[in-house]
Amino acid sequence: MGLKMKKRSGKKAWMLLVMSLLIAAVPITASAASDSTAYAKLNFSNNKYYIFNNSWGSSSVSGWSQSVYVNSNTDLGYVWNWPTTAGGVKAYPSLVSGWHWTEGYTPGSGLPTRLSANKNINTGVGYSKASNTNGEYNNAYDIWLHDIGNATWSSTPTEEIMIWNEWTSGVGPIGSKVFSDVSIGGQTYDLYRGEITDNGVHQWWVYSFLKKSKSPNNFSINVKNFTDYLISKSYFTNSKYVSSVEYGTEITKGSGQINYSNWYVNVQ
Repeated sequence: MGLKMKKRSGKKAWMLLVMSLLIAAVPITASAASDSTAYAKLNFSNNKYYIFNNSWGSSSVSGWSQSVYVNSNTDLGYVWNWPTTAGGVKAYPSLVSGWHWTEGYTPGSGLPTRLSANKNINTGVGYSKASNTNGEYNNAYDIWLHDIGNATWSSTPTEEIMIWNEWTSGVGPIGSKVFSDVSIGGQTYDLYRGEITDNGVHQWWVYSFLKKSKSPNNFSINVKNFTDYLISKSYFTNSKYVSSVEYGTEITKGSGQINYSNWYVNVQ
């Protein structure tokens, strides 16, 4: 596998177990708080969003730490220390709107929305990195699609769309490149396609758009532009539902901090 981010193989069964426990065990916490508990969620913006201490790849690692915090809607983030590359991707601490192996969706998110409804999904993020941030990681959107409009913690997605804003050397997307120099929303991307399996059984497809011109600290997109493009290439149809829009840091190793000053997802 090398240092490529071979994401989430066997993730479904593991996530089902974790999320079934978290529904009962991890409370949704108010703002002006911090939490280093694995999979902790801190709500903000009237519960429309939460920041998620997602450490899904931590089982093969010891001596790590990761915490999330919310001081206000414009001052929130996470701090991490992952000491080794063993086991590939360790975590994806992230901002979440909608679903993430949960019972339903965040209130007021406008999600899910069926692609046939032809709605814009405008989203943007502003952030800064601590000067001592190091290691191997990316900062990227993660967008989940389902065949159904009432996803729960046990609902397997059918597609995952990642849109990489910036990344360090030593990491790369799952799968292989299928298109180069794709123009979407005034930016140019390379597109990769890969498959998530569980014990050899297909789970979902991952489409990773890697931006040719990295723009650290801010990134805004219309998700519809990316789903329209994938539909035009016959990868799926407009019968799918967008269940979730997330932005976070996919970490292989190292330490650092991301502080967010802006985050929005508007479905119109």
